[in-house]
Amino acid sequence: MLDDKVAMILVKLGHLSVERDRDAYLRALVDLCTHAADAERCTVYLVDPVTQELHARLAQRLPVEIRLPVGQGIAGAVALTGETVNVPDAYADPRFDPSTDQRSGYRTRNMLVVPVLSRDGQHVVGVIQVLNKREGSFERTQQMYLERIADGVSSSLEQMIPADRR
Repeated sequence: MLDDKVAMILVKLGHLSVERDRDAYLRALVDLCTHAADAERCTVYLVDPVTQELHARLAQRLPVEIRLPVGQGIAGAVALTGETVNVPDAYADPRFDPSTDQRSGYRTRNMLVVPVLSRDGQHVVGVIQVLNKREGSFERTQQMYLERIADGVSSSLEQMIPADRR
């Protein structure tokens, strides 16, 4: 039997599958990931394979576009390796870049970062990053939820990358 949160994720993924407005899709995805992981914030990055950059036009509570090179920071490391990273103490991880915290005044405590793989599983097309679990640290359960969401949105995120850049 499915638990309530898995059922909610599946219903929301179904709703996302019919959303045609890119910004509305990304806002709903950010909200879904935040709720599923019991996190304070979420950012969904798309990977541009031509420039080798991650970019997010919509980040929760940040109205600016974020760009960073693949390999830089924790999200960039996930884009490079295609492996999920769970960081219980962001400032203790040498890959963490505190400059966004310094600019925004926000304090990142912990993070869970999950790759979104292409439909064929060969490339990272996006990265889902959630920050600051509301209580404690992110656990395997939240990781499984986000990985399920990443699987469910891979086709849509891949379609957001222009065909000439895939």
